[in-house]
Amino acid sequence: MNVKSAFELAWDATLKGGRTHVLHGRSWSGNGRVRRVEVSLDGGATWRDARLHGPAPARAWVRWELPWRPPGPGRYELLARATDETGAVQPATVPYNTLGYLFGAVVRHPVTVT
Repeated sequence: MNVKSAFELAWDATLKGGRTHVLHGRSWSGNGRVRRVEVSLDGGATWRDARLHGPAPARAWVRWELPWRPPGPGRYELLARATDETGAVQPATVPYNTLGYLFGAVVRHPVTVT
């Protein structure tokens, strides 16, 4: 099973501007422990390390968080990618397959800041 990540945030969420939000998520790998999670707040142009917390057993979801103060109102694409202890990193894209089995690409998570 491949490396994957997900935000614990509603799809196309609306966030209030002018304050810091703590983004939460979880990452997983079927090959071992997740060692690193990076989050992009600008559609993949730059990446920041998220803080892993809680237990991080092999082949289990690990929790992570990252504080974010949006620079202003508008639409944003948040991305999260994990790296496991074998060095496997989530890819930007994966080949299409009809049923979506083993999907593990980085997902662009849209949000709106008001």
